[in-house]
Amino acid sequence: MTKSFWLSALICANLFLLTGIALFAGTPQSAVAQPTGLAGNFLTVAGEIQSKHDALYIVDLRSRLLHAFYVDRTNLRFVYADTRDLERDFRNNRD
Repeated sequence: MTKSFWLSALICANLFLLTGIALFAGTPQSAVAQPTGLAGNFLTVAGEIQSKHDALYIVDLRSRLLHAFYVDRTNLRFVYADTRDLERDFRNNRD
């Protein structure tokens, strides 16, 4: 076996590895929200209020409450805005 054979074999192996890295590292996985363990008692969603303020919504799945927080940009802190009782809000919409 000559040097040219080993050189071409190494080039082919490198191209194969480079192709595998490009295929698997090039496409990031989608973020999927799914509850796990005790962390499954809460669900967080980021959004905005009146297109000017960033908001963080936290749903307590055990007590079925929605808590809303917004960012006070002057103090750079989260401010508790309000809560909603989802059980009461959706009570009449059951089939």
